[in-house]
Amino acid sequence: MRKISILKAGTAPLAFGLVLASAPAFAQDSEAEAPEEARNIIVTGSRIARPDLDAPSPVTVVTAEQIALTGTQTLETLLNDLPQVVPGATTTSNNPSGTFGTIDLRGLGPTRTLILLNGERLPPSTTTGVVDISLIPVQLIRQVEVVTGGASAVYGSDAIGGVVNFVLANDFEGVELNAQYGLNEDGTGDEYSYGLVLGGNFADGRGNIAVSANYYNREAISTGRYDFTRVTTATYFDPATNRYYPVDDPSDIIPGSVLALSGGSATGPWGSITSPGNAFRNLSTLLPGEFAAANTDCNTATPGVAVNAGTLSFNDAGALTPNFTSGLCAIPLRSIGSSRYNFAPDNLVQLPYDRYNFVTVGSYEFSDKTRLNVFGAYTASNLVQQLAPTPAQIPATGFTIDPTRAVFIPADLQVALDSRVNPTGTFTYSRRFNETGPRLGRIESRNVNARAILEHDIDDNWKANAIFSWGRNALDTISIGNVNRTAVEQGVTGCRNPAGVVNGPGILPGCIPISIFGPNTLNPAMVNFIQTDTVDIARFEQVRFAANLTGELFELPGGPVAIAVGVEHRADDGSFVPDDAKQRGEIIGFNAANAQVGSITVNEVYGEIRVPLLGGDGFPDLLAFEAGARYSDYDTIGGLFNWKAGVEFAPVDWVRFRASYNKAARAPNVTELFQAGDQGFPGYTDPCNRGPQAVDPRSADLLARCLASGIPASELPTFAQQNAQLQAFAFGQEDLSEERAETWTAGAVISPDWFPIGRLNLTADYYDITIRGAIQALSAGFYLSQCFTATIQTECNRIVRGSDGQVASVNTGRRNNPDTNGPFIVRGVDIGGDWVIPLNEIFGGDSDARIRFGNVFTYTLDYSVGGTNVVGEVGGGGFSGIISKFKNNLTAAYETEAFTGQVRWVYASGTDDAAFFGTDEGINTIPALSYFDLSLRARVNDRINLTGIVGNVFDKRPPQINGYLAEQSNTAASFFAPIFYGRSFTVATNISF
Repeated sequence: MRKISILKAGTAPLAFGLVLASAPAFAQDSEAEAPEEARNIIVTGSRIARPDLDAPSPVTVVTAEQIALTGTQTLETLLNDLPQVVPGATTTSNNPSGTFGTIDLRGLGPTRTLILLNGERLPPSTTTGVVDISLIPVQLIRQVEVVTGGASAVYGSDAIGGVVNFVLANDFEGVELNAQYGLNEDGTGDEYSYGLVLGGNFADGRGNIAVSANYYNREAISTGRYDFTRVTTATYFDPATNRYYPVDDPSDIIPGSVLALSGGSATGPWGSITSPGNAFRNLSTLLPGEFAAANTDCNTATPGVAVNAGTLSFNDAGALTPNFTSGLCAIPLRSIGSSRYNFAPDNLVQLPYDRYNFVTVGSYEFSDKTRLNVFGAYTASNLVQQLAPTPAQIPATGFTIDPTRAVFIPADLQVALDSRVNPTGTFTYSRRFNETGPRLGRIESRNVNARAILEHDIDDNWKANAIFSWGRNALDTISIGNVNRTAVEQGVTGCRNPAGVVNGPGILPGCIPISIFGPNTLNPAMVNFIQTDTVDIARFEQVRFAANLTGELFELPGGPVAIAVGVEHRADDGSFVPDDAKQRGEIIGFNAANAQVGSITVNEVYGEIRVPLLGGDGFPDLLAFEAGARYSDYDTIGGLFNWKAGVEFAPVDWVRFRASYNKAARAPNVTELFQAGDQGFPGYTDPCNRGPQAVDPRSADLLARCLASGIPASELPTFAQQNAQLQAFAFGQEDLSEERAETWTAGAVISPDWFPIGRLNLTADYYDITIRGAIQALSAGFYLSQCFTATIQTECNRIVRGSDGQVASVNTGRRNNPDTNGPFIVRGVDIGGDWVIPLNEIFGGDSDARIRFGNVFTYTLDYSVGGTNVVGEVGGGGFSGIISKFKNNLTAAYETEAFTGQVRWVYASGTDDAAFFGTDEGINTIPALSYFDLSLRARVNDRINLTGIVGNVFDKRPPQINGYLAEQSNTAASFFAPIFYGRSFTVATNISF
């Protein structure tokens, strides 16, 4: 009996559970044509060949038909719409960038989702262990199978959240040409792709080979393109409604509101000057033109005031002025006089991306018993992220300047410096280097993946295979627009070394004096001297060997007792080498990093058994048990033992109950073990912040700790953080252990053959995933909380404040969560159904027309981290930080052999009653995501198919929201990614020969 792998839903005799899938009846028809003796199949989630399409673990299927009808060219875009998936990095992910296409099942993180290709592991693409699914050829996909819940007993580490299996066609014959073009209704965001597939049989049909080539390109869109993203909003608090709300224009302010958080950045191209402990004096008299009657609050309805000291800045003409940041000046509009910087127009909300993909899939039968399957892929992709020009901000990255050594100090600034008690004392200077242009990160990925599987049928019941796979990913990040700190510091002093010698020892070659005081003071020669482009090199390689033996032991009433056993060896090697200039700490632009290198080797042995105890034509139709176990020996953490158990019970052939239990684990990856202090700039809220409340909410104990941390006593009563981001340095932890999980699933499948109209399938499944000892990358906010709320002094030692009290940096680390307040728990219910109605059953005749409905609904009961359930609140899982309570995906279609018309509705509930700014008083509501897509496909003739798609038919747009979730676009960009750009149009053609 020959084993084959076919497309299935893993839930019912029809292709059930197709949240996005079509044609369950067609799948049934194709199965009916297969001879009975050829229908042993592999179901994702097990290596045992079985005689049906059912399994204890629920499987969701996305077919090639649906990939075509949605115009998908980046697979993560489509899969993010599945209710089981929490959106990860998307086209909107500019900071941090969406370097790869990743999948995040249940919001547990992409490192806990295992990616398979034709049932076998794909090598990770980075030292974080995640797989870039963009290397998978869209045009060769037959279907995508998603299994949620632990699968470590079958596949090993990383399968805590579940498994996503991409099944490719392996019997392609002919020539197929594909072309697709799409753009948004406003004319932005062009996307286009071209593809070619060639395939055929050879050696009298014993062999088949297919070659695929595809090119995809996506154009950039600036954040300044849309009204809701063009200004980095300030946040105001309305006491009358007890709400925070975003403001990007003074006319938006509700009377009686108070400022909660300034918008934009404190670092502008015009610069800001402070002189701690040596204050400026009498400026309104010495420089009356700008300081005698200054509009310090950017409100034309209030009179100007005399300014004699404080922080200074420059106007657009280069004249010295006060630093305008109070009142309406918190809104970063230069047009109203604000000194804050609106960085929104410099950023991107759609990242430009191009990808070349070449794939070869082949098979060859040496004999009736021995076969070889091969897969080879090469993917080259280029992605660009763009951030505002380099900011140098005191205390983390700004400059301390000695006026006795500096050149090009403007006359009015010299007057202000001379007004101090100590005119020759140093002063601090922050500035954004707009002359060097925006910071560009060009991420070039080159991925090679090869696999060979040799299969042999020992006899009719026993089969063996041997697998070899190798994958290597080269990731080069070219950073453009960086500023070299050493060059700036030497240029400001006129290229004089400490001994006063111009271009003397220690001075960089080609040094020229530079002027940085005020905007647009750097000429091209100066820019050329201070700008440094860098190249970071990352490599990851995996070698894998595996061997499997499957077969049948003996017959029981329900069928044969089947087993699968096997061994596996994997060796991972990863390295990251940042540019020398970054390692020397010379770069002010992109994040600094240290070199890291590490390797992980694991040897594994596993076994599975399926026992169909009862079955047949009577009662019950089936009672089957299955079990499996895997032992893994890591050179980093030692031995792991994972196991599973499952049961299927069908009292009659149209009702099936199923349940499974898995003990799963995930070993720490290379980055988690060996990261060496990479720099980042995460969002944060300083616990010492005064806040907008009428009564200071800070306790006396908190104020004492804030004072002890370095905030000047004079600043503490009204202390306010100046930036929404801080500098953090991330480290690995070599003594980490594995994280362990228990996963339960239980459900029912109903496929009534007596249903009066059409074919109906229904499922309901409960899932429960509990993770203990979860590996945590601890945030800067965690250490701030541990220091100022939990009062742990050792964590306070990781926090560095500047002389002005602002947080300069935090050293962050990792740990296995001690689960003091409870483990990481995700629980919920999936309910699904598909209903296919052939119209000839209603109206008679021989029409092939039918109506198809498919729906999957997920209700998330619990997403608890440390005992706090964050379902429906800001700060949950996934890239967007939002765990929806309800998610639904519905498709309705009319289909004939020559035409398909489909409407797809995607819904995800938003958040309510979410805390903001460290207090439950404010409400930071995020509305639901809801949109419709329309797809039309026509078969022109036997060779040509045309498809037209209208995405986001009703032109929905994201709302502006508050807080760090803004992701530099004033909204939860990854959550609202499907509607971010408004209505879109796509046309595609497929020509086959």
